[in-house]
Order: sequence, then C-alpha cells, then structure tokens
Amino acid sequence: MAVRSADHSRPDPIADQRAAVGRARNAGDDGWDPNSELSETSKAVIASVFGLGLLIAAFAVIGRLGGWAEDYGTILVYLAFFLWMSIAGRLFCWGADKLIATVREKSGTSGDRR
Repeated sequence: MAVRSADHSRPDPIADQRAAVGRARNAGDDGWDPNSELSETSKAVIASVFGLGLLIAAFAVIGRLGGWAEDYGTILVYLAFFLWMSIAGRLFCWGADKLIATVREKSGTSGDRR
C-alpha cells in the first residue's frame, strides 16, 4: 500500500486573518486599534462621565465622613476617601484631556496659546 503525499497548498484562513490584523495594527501608530469595539473618543466620554459621577457621589457624602470616621476609624475612612477622590479625579481628567485634544485637533488649533 503506497501513501501518496497530500496537497497542502490550500489557503489558511486563520493565517490570512492574522496577517490582516497585523497590517491593520501597523497601519497607524496613533494608539487606536481599528478592531476594538470603542473608539478613543468614546472611551474618553465614558471616563469623563463616570469620573464626574464618582466626584459628585463623593461630594454628596462629604458631610458624613466625620460620623464614619468615629464608627470605622479615622485613618481608614480618610484614606478610602482620598483613594476614591484620586481615582475619580484621574478618570475625569484623563477623559476631559482626551476630549479637549480631540476638539482642538478637529478645529485645527494648537494646544498651547501662551
């Protein structure tokens, strides 16, 4: 019984997809993946809204911090509040910076006007 070599010249669809993704990733070096679900502007809007919501929630409960500090400990409460405000502020600032940069880029104005 003789074994004949099989014809392996069929195209590989997975290899073609990997090559296409590699070309798409290297097409522009702006940090945006065209295969991702959200654009950079969408992520910036979500981060700004979420960060602003966290900041509003923190300012809404700022009067209760003293009572929580008595109940649960001063260091723990104020450390948690500082962490909350840091994360909320960073999210809001990152999103706002991205949105401002996008608006300036589309309007054709430079970033620094000193």
